[in-house]
Amino acid sequence: MWIRVLSMKTIKFNNDERKRTGVAEDLYFIINPVAQNKGSQKIWQQIEKQLLTNNIAYHSFYTEYKGHAKQIASEILSKTDKDTIVAAVGGDGTLHEVINGAAGYPHGIIASIPAGSGNDYARGIQRSKGYMEAISLILNNSPKKIRCVDIGHLETKETQAAFINSFGIGIDAEITYEVNHSAWKSRFNALKLGKLVYIYFFLKKLLTYKRTDMTVVIDGTEHVFKKVWFIVTANQSYFGGGINISPHSEDDDGWFNLIAVHDIPHVKLLLVFITVFWGGHLRLKNVTSFVCREVEITSKSPVKIQADGEIVGDSKVRAKMLMRKIRILAKES
Repeated sequence: MWIRVLSMKTIKFNNDERKRTGVAEDLYFIINPVAQNKGSQKIWQQIEKQLLTNNIAYHSFYTEYKGHAKQIASEILSKTDKDTIVAAVGGDGTLHEVINGAAGYPHGIIASIPAGSGNDYARGIQRSKGYMEAISLILNNSPKKIRCVDIGHLETKETQAAFINSFGIGIDAEITYEVNHSAWKSRFNALKLGKLVYIYFFLKKLLTYKRTDMTVVIDGTEHVFKKVWFIVTANQSYFGGGINISPHSEDDDGWFNLIAVHDIPHVKLLLVFITVFWGGHLRLKNVTSFVCREVEITSKSPVKIQADGEIVGDSKVRAKMLMRKIRILAKES
């Protein structure tokens, strides 16, 4: 069996106790042991204490390689038709894999225990702050609700994948690649400054990145953008560790928000970067935004593409909106 069970607790409780705790019939945790410079393991130890203190039955699995969380989530949900919470303990990359494993299973309920560098899903969609508030959602110690939210589906030459936060092409994906392959990520995480690693690489990449022209087909209408820094197609507000790139995005309205930053000199891009933290960038010239349900982007020169912080291809991508496709656990707003 390709899933290695590292921890499984079986604590009996009756139906009245189930209703009191508000926990689903089945509860699974998928832990990425190397997330946040292996800090995810310490977070999981704290979560386990909470589960045992509250006499909560659960199953837990560690991932062992890239793509493993997707396989585990799919395996879990394929063997039951009961409401099942699948919680990712890791960052947005781990959550991305779990979403891809859970898509197509309507009985799945996704949760995130944020233990990564960016944690934009927990911030923007789950609306929780830190791992203790996240586990409180599961244990019913704080106001929560099960929401049905949108996801996107994209295709590149290399792969097909679902995404829940956003996908981007341009300097943002190049930064993502650099972050994920740099020792600096571990160093920032060790100092509890994981979010700042994206800012560090943005400033580093600013002077060397070569802009390119891109053709964008938005719901059947073609647009050509010159000297593009990046194009982000968002399902929620945040990316890159808390950057408010798409302040008008809603995760359940059936629309993507697309933001293209183009024809801007290096110095002005710094202004975009400064204003993006409160959404002021949308009022700047050559920051162009659209709402759409389908989009196709083709880059004139090779450039990377990221989805939920994971590299998924380069140069050409096609995506469509899948409305109210997956159920999640979220804090009441």
